[in-house]
Amino acid sequence: MPTHIRAHIQYQCGSMLPRDIHQITPCFRAQTGFDPLGGTDWDQLAQDLLDKMNGGTGFIFSKASNQTTVKLYEIKDPVPGVPNRPKAVKIKNPGASQEATIPRELALCLSFYGGNNNPDNRGRLYVPAWLWVSNPAARPVAADVTKLDGMAAAFAALGGANIDWGVWSTTKKHFTRAEHFFIDDEWDVQRRRGNEWTARVVKDTSG
Repeated sequence: MPTHIRAHIQYQCGSMLPRDIHQITPCFRAQTGFDPLGGTDWDQLAQDLLDKMNGGTGFIFSKASNQTTVKLYEIKDPVPGVPNRPKAVKIKNPGASQEATIPRELALCLSFYGGNNNPDNRGRLYVPAWLWVSNPAARPVAADVTKLDGMAAAFAALGGANIDWGVWSTTKKHFTRAEHFFIDDEWDVQRRRGNEWTARVVKDTSG
C-alpha cells in the first residue's frame, strides 16, 4: 500500500522565530509503503532531502548556510484529538539565521503537473530567491532557472524507483506523479515572507 508524504523544507531567515521560516512543501509517494510508526525509511528520505537542499553531495543552493529543517509527514485523514506528528525530522546548521541580502519576498516559481494539466494534477513551489541570488536582474537569468531545474531533477530522483515526486489533491485524495515542469522568466512575490516594518517616516504636507 503506497504511503503519501508531505515534506516541510524550512529555512530560517533573520531570526529563529517561527514567523521567519521560509518554507516549501513538496509531496512524494512511497509506492511500497513506509512504516506507519516512522523509522529507517522515513529517516533516510529526510536526510537525503536535507542533503539535496542544503550542503550535501550535489546540493542545490549555494547560500543555504542558515538553519535548514526537513520534516516529513504522512498524508492521511485526520483523527479527532490525534495530532499528525512528523515521522522524521532532520536539521542542519542549528541556530543559524542570517538575514537575506535581497528582499525576502522575491521568489521563483517551479510549476509541475502530471497527466492532463488540470487543477488537481498540478502544483507550484515558490522558492526563496535569497537562497542563491545575490543581485537579481529585472528578470531571472538562465542560471536562476537552472537552479530550479536542478531542484526538480533532485526531487524526481529522490529515493530511487520507490519514491515519486508529484501533486497531492486534497479534494480528490489522489496523488499524481510529476511528469512535466516549467519555470517562467518572471519573479514572484510572496508577501508573507517579508520583514515586519521597524520604522516609519511621518510628515505634514505644506501649503
